Amino acid sequence: MKTTFRRLVVLSLLCVGVLASAARADEGIHASVDFLFLSPKISGAGLYNIFNYANPAIVSSNGYVGSQLEFAQRVTLGYEGDQGGGIQVRWFTFDNLIDYYGTEDRGAGTVDLYGDLRLDIDTIDVEFTQRGNFHVWDWRATAGVRYGRISLREDAVNDVDWEQFPEFAWVGESGVVFNGAGPTVSVLGIRPILWDGFSIFGGIRTSLLYGDVEQFRYYDGNYLNRDEFLQVWEIQAGFEMEREYDHFDLVLRAFWEAQRWDSDSNMLGDIGLHGFGIRTGIIY
Repeated sequence: MKTTFRRLVVLSLLCVGVLASAARADEGIHASVDFLFLSPKISGAGLYNIFNYANPAIVSSNGYVGSQLEFAQRVTLGYEGDQGGGIQVRWFTFDNLIDYYGTEDRGAGTVDLYGDLRLDIDTIDVEFTQRGNFHVWDWRATAGVRYGRISLREDAVNDVDWEQFPEFAWVGESGVVFNGAGPTVSVLGIRPILWDGFSIFGGIRTSLLYGDVEQFRYYDGNYLNRDEFLQVWEIQAGFEMEREYDHFDLVLRAFWEAQRWDSDSNMLGDIGLHGFGIRTGIIY
């Protein structure tokens, strides 16, 4: 995982060097809002690690998240200079109740479980940016730092109904929370097609976060790991329309997006998001 991250860092730095020699800036302040509709995906093995990690009483356990598209948003604010370099801040949030279905066997037969889980993800990126042209593509590379927090919790106040499961087993909350920070890099390519102002684009971003992950386990209390590495991958691809006005440019995007949050210890499980988004933005 770390080798892959280093390769992407090197690629991003090379892109910055190439693009800086042929920069075409959209100079000025830019701001945008992404309206996202993402479906969370967590494997059965991942849920087992989150709720029953290393519990010797569990004979077998399985579960999945059945939620469909949920609303999320991303806000970006930045500035780009006349040589294509700039700085930007990005904030992403996903905070929704998702449906859980599963089974568990403690040696006395299989028990069906279902209820609500709260998945809460927040990230803040502060990045330097560099834009430039290479052949028919307009490229943009970024490098900076990210703070990330992700929480997946079963919470008694959410009226969770674990069908046929002993009530004494669910005292308080169960789940996992990660907080950490680290470097983030990305590369985005945009190519005009068909008519003026209309383009296709695609990009990839990765972050390597270092921090603490804490599990809240109903059978033996809390467990804290202070040395957790978490790698985040994000992929986008779609279409962009940019229209020029007297004092600003209006930018509209429609795109597909996928995210994956992968922890070294697997205490966080394998959490993924995928769906589509719409961006509205201005360059002033």
